[in-house]
Amino acid sequence: MTFTLSNRALSLVFAAVLACAALALGLSSQVSHAQATAPAAFEDKVVYHVDDPAAMRLALGNIGNHLVASPGAKISLVANGKGITTLVAGEYSKPIAELQAKGVRFVACNNSMKGFDIEPSKLVPGAVIVPAGVAELSRLQVVEHYAYIKP
Repeated sequence: MTFTLSNRALSLVFAAVLACAALALGLSSQVSHAQATAPAAFEDKVVYHVDDPAAMRLALGNIGNHLVASPGAKISLVANGKGITTLVAGEYSKPIAELQAKGVRFVACNNSMKGFDIEPSKLVPGAVIVPAGVAELSRLQVVEHYAYIKP
């Protein structure tokens, strides 16, 4: 017994085979595209900006939460303007020391220190003094690729 297909039937079978092949290729390219666009590991670098003493408690809490979510994050807190008073040894010394032990860098603006008559010896231990807080914020963002957060 011989089985023959008409030209129309052959065309339909051929079209079905092509459609299946195209679908298979499309799905495999979607899988490889999904693999290629999966979020890559990144270096989490963030600068928190405190220029108002009222924001310090929130900033310290945010930093603590940030480190829980991203333990290897590189975090700096830059204090300038009235916020410079939060880096004076006293109210925030303990939480600052705890965060410093986890690698957080606390940066004091020298211009603000002069403006508020704060001597370097009055700052929390380990605070880094920079000439201008705004210049440090800019440097961290542009040169070091830190994300900026203002609580």
